[in-house]
Amino acid sequence: MPELITAKTLKKAFRDHRDGGRYDVSDSRIAGLQLRVKPDAGVRWSMRARLHGDQRRYDLGPAVAGDQDIDGLSIDGARARASRVAEMTRQGHNPATYLAALAAGVSMETQIRIERERPQPSWTWEAAKKGFLAETLRTRREDTHRDYNGKLQPPELSRFDGRLVNTISRNEMAAAIADVHARGKEAMAEGMVRVIRRMWNWLAEATRQNETSVADGVMLKLEAPERTRVELGEEAFDPDDEDGYTPDPIEIGRVLAVARLGCLPERIGLGLELMIGTVQRRRAVTGASRWRFKEYAEVKGEQAWYVPPYFRKSGTKRGNRSHLVPVVGYAALAAARLDKLSDFEGSEGWLFPAGKSTRADRGHAESGLFNDWLSAIPGVSFSTHGGRYAFTTHGERDLGFAQAEGKLILDHLEGVEPTDVTGQFYSSDPQISRKRAMMKAWTAWCDEWTAKAIKDDRALLNADLIGRAIRDERYKHKRRKPRGDRGFLPGRTRKAKTSKLQSAGLPARTRQSR
Repeated sequence: MPELITAKTLKKAFRDHRDGGRYDVSDSRIAGLQLRVKPDAGVRWSMRARLHGDQRRYDLGPAVAGDQDIDGLSIDGARARASRVAEMTRQGHNPATYLAALAAGVSMETQIRIERERPQPSWTWEAAKKGFLAETLRTRREDTHRDYNGKLQPPELSRFDGRLVNTISRNEMAAAIADVHARGKEAMAEGMVRVIRRMWNWLAEATRQNETSVADGVMLKLEAPERTRVELGEEAFDPDDEDGYTPDPIEIGRVLAVARLGCLPERIGLGLELMIGTVQRRRAVTGASRWRFKEYAEVKGEQAWYVPPYFRKSGTKRGNRSHLVPVVGYAALAAARLDKLSDFEGSEGWLFPAGKSTRADRGHAESGLFNDWLSAIPGVSFSTHGGRYAFTTHGERDLGFAQAEGKLILDHLEGVEPTDVTGQFYSSDPQISRKRAMMKAWTAWCDEWTAKAIKDDRALLNADLIGRAIRDERYKHKRRKPRGDRGFLPGRTRKAKTSKLQSAGLPARTRQSR
């Protein structure tokens, strides 16, 4: 309990100190003022006050007997100093500089100049990058870590090697980014701005600011130079070079025809059907678990897939809610078959269990599982993301989807947990019913184009032929150059060659797969 500190209290404190006593006495007149008795520190005054919501203790100086503040603070002197500290903290000012100036016997202005000139603790540029990337790997996806690491590697940033991060100014960083922009890497420069802002915010967080001495908002207004204006003439325009390439419907049909042909590993073929039939990202498909698929008695022949937020691009912004995707038609059959394939000890319920090269802490396959297989299919030139572009483009054109309605499936405008959905709700809720109708129309459209692709190219019924073409494409970099094709003899001419695909009656590949 607080008590009124008097000369008698002070006299007892000095006596107890000599005897090795240790205790605190709180003053009842000034809230937070304490007389502290410690064997190693003597008898000193301290003040407890709250600054910016945090409770802190400030040392006021040694206590002395009598009425004069000589070589220490008397009772009245301690109360006066404690009142000043309380007033400063109430106004949001840190009294540390004021107390340091009193202890040193100098003015506030002198103390401020001394503190500004004193080197602050910080991290080197290299240590800051290492810590930031380690934290990114711990808290973000591997793709994010790879992206951040790449944005911090340009040689223009090597000028900061050995520098303390609290000495790097925004203008210096802007100059380095401008140099990257000047050598034609404009997109890289913009990406660097994004990552460096994030890195400096991380360095200034309260948990490490005392170690880095990085002030809040140093890189907040960091910007990359504006992009160079480029005029695209009609002759230079190539729609296939635009970001977000939308595959032709016949390409969607070719992929599904090959996936069902039996020339691919069974899980790969079923995975391509599931990915195109649900238009979910490759990461969601390779990370799919049998426990996230539910069947309801009210709706035969389909499943509800609850995509966890971890696999959603906006997962960090939408809490812990899953994204519900109706799985219908051929996609439902593929999911059911994958479920049976995963019914073995060690699969842990993953539809695509991890392989030997997969990271040890991950039970499912890597996100790039389908990339090489898809790019090797003859006559197909889109990436694993192409089905999502096709869903929105052809859905609006051919299936009557309203503008931007595809976001119901792609961008997760609706998400619920499995425990919140009963069979009746799944079959009758208007929003879910619309999603089911969209997916039924989409899978039926895909089946139609699969039949058209087979009719257009009967080679899609020849598993051996397609299988050889896919293997040749996937492993072409491992084939040795024929002995007779290692050079020319003078006077000889090279005969025009026909590709294996063309000689087999298959369409030649005309553009690089994305």
